[in-house]
Amino acid sequence: MTCHNRRATTLQCLTALARQQGFREEDLYLVDDGSQDGTDGAVLALMPQAHVIEGDGTLFWNGGMRLAWEQARAAEMQYDWFFWLNDDVELLPGALENMLSDADRSRDQHGAVICAGATISRGPEREVTYGGHLRPNPGRRPLRMRLALPNGEPQRVDTISGNAMLVSKSAFERLGSLDPMFEHIYGDLDYGLRAGAAGIPCVLAGKPVGFCEANSVAGTSLDPALSKFARLRERWREAGAIHGRDWRRFVARYSPSPLTRLGHRLSPYARILLDKPRR
Repeated sequence: MTCHNRRATTLQCLTALARQQGFREEDLYLVDDGSQDGTDGAVLALMPQAHVIEGDGTLFWNGGMRLAWEQARAAEMQYDWFFWLNDDVELLPGALENMLSDADRSRDQHGAVICAGATISRGPEREVTYGGHLRPNPGRRPLRMRLALPNGEPQRVDTISGNAMLVSKSAFERLGSLDPMFEHIYGDLDYGLRAGAAGIPCVLAGKPVGFCEANSVAGTSLDPALSKFARLRERWREAGAIHGRDWRRFVARYSPSPLTRLGHRLSPYARILLDKPRR
């Protein structure tokens, strides 16, 4: 896990994690990336045997997860599974046990598998917010993805969101860690796509695993309440920020041609001008 300046959210996540069958606090590796709200002390008060690793505030999600994973991998305990968890996920009862069962059923002949858990919103619709992704047309539109919906059984997906995810030891040994090329986001989608290219099964667990709200679009270039001019201005600003840099790296890696890459870079502006919603 990695976290930054949201102590109450992190503690809520850890409280639900502590209720999972088989969880031991000494197996928790959490990077506190320069929090100023006392997160590190609060985590250790809740779980004195947890490994809390201090960051300097520049690691963001991808760097923080890499550091936590490196620490866990170097531990004397040789783990068979690694579990990624975002601190804004509140796991449902039995979630980890169900994920382990589905992942174990889905291993390849070498024991490798990656298993993502779908998260849902708290509203009455219980909409799926994160989890596994399918690419309907990977040849022509390799970056067009849609969320897969849990159907009661583990199902193959093309890539994953890393909000709640299991990686077997065998998969880690073949893939290694998250790519340091990504500063904050897209490292999880990249990891799933790399797994598929390596022939490692990538599956979505059969049942939702926890609550996690989708990121708010308020005040961003995706906010329909803003004027077109305001949204274009926000999009230009976003393109120069950390998310924009990671998006360009992701597009460069997975788009087949310079023309396609240019199209991906221009499409957010075109969608704003044409009032086309993001799909």
